[in-house]
Amino acid sequence: MRIALPPGRRKGIDRMVFMSLLHEPRGGLPRPPRSVLHRAWWPGKATTRKRGRIVQQAPCKVLRRASGVAAVLAYVGVISLHAGPVSAVEPFTRIYDAPAEAAAALSQKALAQKSGWMPVEEGDTAHRFNGCAVFLNDKIVAVLHKDTADVDLYSRQTPGLKRCARLQPLGRDGTMLKPASLAVRENTTGSVSLEVALQSPGAAPCHVTYTLTMGGAFIKTTATAGVARLRVHAPCRFAVMPDFFGDDIVVDAATIPAGRAELPSENFLLHMMHGGEAVVMTVSESRAGDIGVTLSGSGPRRIESSDITYGKPHVWVALLAERGIWHERTVGPTDAGKVLPLDWTMPFTALWRVDWRAADGLTDSWETLLQHPEGKYVMQGWFGEDASLGQSFGEEFGPRDWNKPGRKRWNPVLGGFAYPCWIDTDRRGYLQPLKERRYVERGEVCNFDGPAILYPLDRVKAAPFSTPIEKLTVVDLVRMTLGVGPCQYILDLEGQKRQAKGVATCYARDVINAIYKEGTQLENGPVIEAQLSAAVAFIRNVRERIDDYVAFGHTTRAYLGEQKRLHPKHAAFLDGLLLITGRLDEFFESRKDGIYTPQYAEQAAEDFRKELLTCTGDDAYAKCSARMKIFTGIGGKQDGLVASCRMIVKMLRQRCGIAMATNPELKDMATEMRTRTQKMLRSPTAYEAPQH
Repeated sequence: MRIALPPGRRKGIDRMVFMSLLHEPRGGLPRPPRSVLHRAWWPGKATTRKRGRIVQQAPCKVLRRASGVAAVLAYVGVISLHAGPVSAVEPFTRIYDAPAEAAAALSQKALAQKSGWMPVEEGDTAHRFNGCAVFLNDKIVAVLHKDTADVDLYSRQTPGLKRCARLQPLGRDGTMLKPASLAVRENTTGSVSLEVALQSPGAAPCHVTYTLTMGGAFIKTTATAGVARLRVHAPCRFAVMPDFFGDDIVVDAATIPAGRAELPSENFLLHMMHGGEAVVMTVSESRAGDIGVTLSGSGPRRIESSDITYGKPHVWVALLAERGIWHERTVGPTDAGKVLPLDWTMPFTALWRVDWRAADGLTDSWETLLQHPEGKYVMQGWFGEDASLGQSFGEEFGPRDWNKPGRKRWNPVLGGFAYPCWIDTDRRGYLQPLKERRYVERGEVCNFDGPAILYPLDRVKAAPFSTPIEKLTVVDLVRMTLGVGPCQYILDLEGQKRQAKGVATCYARDVINAIYKEGTQLENGPVIEAQLSAAVAFIRNVRERIDDYVAFGHTTRAYLGEQKRLHPKHAAFLDGLLLITGRLDEFFESRKDGIYTPQYAEQAAEDFRKELLTCTGDDAYAKCSARMKIFTGIGGKQDGLVASCRMIVKMLRQRCGIAMATNPELKDMATEMRTRTQKMLRSPTAYEAPQH
């Protein structure tokens, strides 16, 4: 093993820290220093120290692990995972004073030669820059241009230097801010911070600080009062707003005629750049303001920049760069049901998301399957959750595996279908657009038609798959930037959990029917009793969820009706939402006779106990089978209804987000509707098929 030691004793990372890396635990992976492990696995306020021990206060296993990734990544550039050669690029942060002409359009050659560049020695915070301030690590090169507050971000994660974004702080009303001074606030091999004092006519002085950490794939910007927004120049055709409750919003510049658009006030935005080789991601602590995007006026339509609001002091800009980090493939109506090999190979194992465009312009988000070496297919839920969680089929069978041989799958809305996106054992991607895609059970067909966008959403740990420690996904960047507590809150991890009670009615039917077929009902009385109670609990749980959807429909229709009265000029938009919302009542009324009531199911269970629990005649099995059809009949109809209700609410949520891009006047109503729909989509039952 070779260790890359910086010259001399360095503040924050000294020789003792590096020597401590020589100890290799099991598996051959060098262990980061104890202090780093403490900061990484028990960050910030989520921990406390008792009698010399680190004690966890707020458990969040998945987020804690990902925070550990942030620290370990810094060491990947120093030590290979298997004692191989050291990377040519160190992860340490450094500052240079570079000639303005050399840094204006930085190249790989200029970076390597550093001709005329003056290194700012570690610990020197009094340096006065004659040229451009260049600060860097192994993933990012940032150039703060002379006499401006603008910062250009270059990626070092692919061969050659790739310019990805320009950051520009803006005052209120989009006013340009002029720099008054530049100061180095921190200068170590672990972190550098540069503070720019700004001024604008008639406004008090303000500041913006740019921070880059060792091994970090993002720049942290911190603004004081007076800096209202951060403009991110990152030209692209597609921008994606990830959504963990509904479907992503994909903004396609080719479909927006206006020169400027307002997007929903969400925390994350992805600029899909450089033909599949880079993603520029913005992360905001606040949803206080909308995201304004500016589009090109001539030539092929593209998004020129996005304006991110400083509702709170911090906005992060992160870079994911690698060949194949995202991919686009256009599909048409004639592709429905066809297998489409992609001209794309998965660069690393992860949970990849596909955003399909439907014929009505909405997005349908699906996670890809990964093909196991044995041929079967595996899918993991978001945030490392088992995709089958909340779908219990009893102690004998445990969680249900929806993935059948040949990618065959079933859900209550689509029925049986071939799963439409997967990655084979050779890491090649495939699409197979659904033959008949519907929003609701037995509803109108609305197939995929338009660009399908593929990108890495989250890490994967569904055996035997695991995302390499040095690779990053969108969710990784959310965790690393925001930290555990805010990340839990913004992603609403509690709301993502599926809630389930009892067991599926078809499982209870199979267990009880098998007992009566064997003629062992007298010996298995307690088992029969337990299965009947569990089936009723399942029915009651799903019915309560259906009732919640219906109540949501009533209150939402009242809200939309009032908005229509107050804002008659938006009647067309509101009428469209009223029509969609009204389908909740329509579906319930058309199916309520078939789902009966939980009280009806409870009475059916009680009648079974009284009449069949001790029945041993020749017709006992036939009678049992007929009675159990009551429960499966209710359960099956409830499954289709609750899944259709969820799809209707998801449709409402996405339509409101898209509407803002075309008409900023709809902002308040659309934002309120997105808040209401997220609340309704929390804590789904398994049969709502939240991930298909």
